[in-house]
Amino acid sequence: VGVDTLPSLPKDNSDRNRTSPFAFTGNKFEFRMVGSSASIAGPNVAINTIVAETLDEIASRLERAADKTAESQTIIREIATEHARVIFNGNGYSREWVDEARRRGLPNTGNTVDALKAFVTERSLALFEKYAVLTREELHSRYEIYVEQYAKQINIEGRTAVNMCRKQYIPAVIEFVNGLAETVARIKHAGAFDASVSEALLGKALAKLSSVDVNLVLLEKALDKAASEEDVTKKAEICRDEVVTALAGLRTDVDALETIMPRDLWPVPSYEDILFKL
Repeated sequence: VGVDTLPSLPKDNSDRNRTSPFAFTGNKFEFRMVGSSASIAGPNVAINTIVAETLDEIASRLERAADKTAESQTIIREIATEHARVIFNGNGYSREWVDEARRRGLPNTGNTVDALKAFVTERSLALFEKYAVLTREELHSRYEIYVEQYAKQINIEGRTAVNMCRKQYIPAVIEFVNGLAETVARIKHAGAFDASVSEALLGKALAKLSSVDVNLVLLEKALDKAASEEDVTKKAEICRDEVVTALAGLRTDVDALETIMPRDLWPVPSYEDILFKL
């Protein structure tokens, strides 16, 4: 490209795989953003199609150019100027990059439902059609399948949470508070004994139990609302906005109850068991 010498470029010795979703590791790029349960096929198809379009555009310009060296320099300068804002050499998984990306005007899609909509944007449809990779119908079908899959998975998680609360957690807590209430009553009946500790624990358990019941009702209503929705996109959006939110609230309450319940009454392995005793 008309450059006689290159400066010495130091190689980053840090483990870029752990801090960059799209790491340049010396002689190759590594894409590190696929979920552990996901196939790499889809992302590879998308990335390779995007790269093919870019190389096609560059090759077409060079083929038409009278002075290929001058055109190469122009292309490199234009690409660097237009796209340098995507380069970030810090921790790409950090809050720092989220804030910096926003400052640079880069998109940040924070949930599955909105991310899947990229399948059916006009730009995406045109790209895959242009290189005969996928037709519009094939992209739309994949979009609907993935969105429906998301809704089904959230529904399973929600229904499982309801079942566990109704059949395991709530009965266990009721058994605990009944015994605790009897203990408080016996202490008070015995006379001048301090029952404040038992009373405080009883109040805390009952408060969390009431909160579980409230969040459980919200979760069941959200699940029923999602189940009644025919449109797959709207169903997924209800799952994202209402079911997942109710699940998070329920999870917080149940986690709090685990910290105050006796081990022998807790119906499932605790976090301590999972982390240290399996």
